[in-house]
Amino acid sequence: MYTLNGSQRHDRGGRMKTKLALLIPFVIAVSVTGSASARNGVTWASSHDNTLGIDRVGCNNCNAYQGDTSCSVALPVLCLKVDGSPRPNYAVPSCDGLAMFPNCDYYNGWAQGHTAATVPVAGVSLHSSAAGDAFCASQFGAGWKMVEFHDGKRLPGMGLNTFYGNAANWNSASPWPAARASRGAWNFYAYGNLNPDTRYWVRVNDQPANCWN
Repeated sequence: MYTLNGSQRHDRGGRMKTKLALLIPFVIAVSVTGSASARNGVTWASSHDNTLGIDRVGCNNCNAYQGDTSCSVALPVLCLKVDGSPRPNYAVPSCDGLAMFPNCDYYNGWAQGHTAATVPVAGVSLHSSAAGDAFCASQFGAGWKMVEFHDGKRLPGMGLNTFYGNAANWNSASPWPAARASRGAWNFYAYGNLNPDTRYWVRVNDQPANCWN
């Protein structure tokens, strides 16, 4: 049996435990949990092209600087496996009014692989970029990683009938030169068949918009 005496607690053997010592672990736990769940993480949306079997994934009303979705929400993690797939022959949408106009390939890069979505998980469970990668690998196997904001690869001038395929894919007269491709951002294309009615956790490496920041 315990009795209270001011800020101290005693048991029958005279052992003393301060109320403060008992409360500190609880206060720390509440503070950390509350802080994580109050954060926002960045999410992307998707659309599908049935003809080419590809998805366009990207920032549809996202916030790449502070996150846009509460980290307490459970969403699938968007995963990518880069396998060297040459770019399909898709048209590059206009980016009139955006910062990189007229270099619209920047916003419509090719990820050179396949996307897939995990089971939904709360953003607070993604403790780091490495944890996101590990979760994707646990769901789909070696080589899969969590999508990063800049995973799209682009080449100035790429578009319909330009810089697509290779000798084994459409025998393109203007093949995809993977070694010359540079980094894009905000959106990209990859092979996949994602659900367009949900959003997906992604990460951004150069902004504090992740649930672990």
